[in-house]
Amino acid sequence: MKKLEEVLQASSHLLKTKFVTLAVSVVPVVSLVLLSNSLNAQSTNSEFNDASLFMDDSAGSVTSLQADFGPYDYRLMEPLEDLGDLQQRMGDHEGAASTFKQALHVVRINNGLYHESQIAVLDKLIASERVLRNWQDVDNHYAYMQHLYQRLYGIDDSRLEAGLQKVVSWHISAFNVNLDGKRFEHLRTANKLFHLRLKVAKLTLSADDPKFDFLYRNIALCERQLYLASGLNKEMMDRQKKLRRDRNRSRNPLLAELDGF
Repeated sequence: MKKLEEVLQASSHLLKTKFVTLAVSVVPVVSLVLLSNSLNAQSTNSEFNDASLFMDDSAGSVTSLQADFGPYDYRLMEPLEDLGDLQQRMGDHEGAASTFKQALHVVRINNGLYHESQIAVLDKLIASERVLRNWQDVDNHYAYMQHLYQRLYGIDDSRLEAGLQKVVSWHISAFNVNLDGKRFEHLRTANKLFHLRLKVAKLTLSADDPKFDFLYRNIALCERQLYLASGLNKEMMDRQKKLRRDRNRSRNPLLAELDGF
């Protein structure tokens, strides 16, 4: 009996020791998790505050340069683009769109109406306009982008294909989800652009390039959709209905005669 009590006491002591050890080992883990979350929150706040400070500095730099040299001085090109980038990062897309529009004007005035330095600014401007769902502005910007690429690069330049790819992607997206109620305008434009891309591909790619299959398939799909939506298709459908009616009447002369009255 005494030995049994000693065993029970030893077991009880062992359990208490293990429980205390377990409790001691759990506390630091919980503390580390809480500390980690706290550090992450502090890091996020710090990054946000740093970005705000940088944005204030960039805005101040732009304002100072404008005061000294006017709103379209060449020295504003880089600070305006930096400010727009920061505004995008902070989620201020209205501010970013306004800044990139000004940057685009500055680039055009200083580098010429058609210069490839506009492309990067235009891409960023479109990105903010899309977030804001300003679909008409997005459409206008892509139309200008197409014009810019065609002025910058010849039909035998693969860089033209890269630009047209961006533009046609917009029109296909707008058609697929009917962003602005102009589905078939987007489809017609996309079809023209696929044909233009095919011309570029014939001059810049090898004959076995898989892009040819992609372009031919998309041209066929566009033209089928355009045909289905056209008046020609409607006229043909009306003719087919009339033929079916006439065929049904010929099978039942009595009904045909009565219908004649």
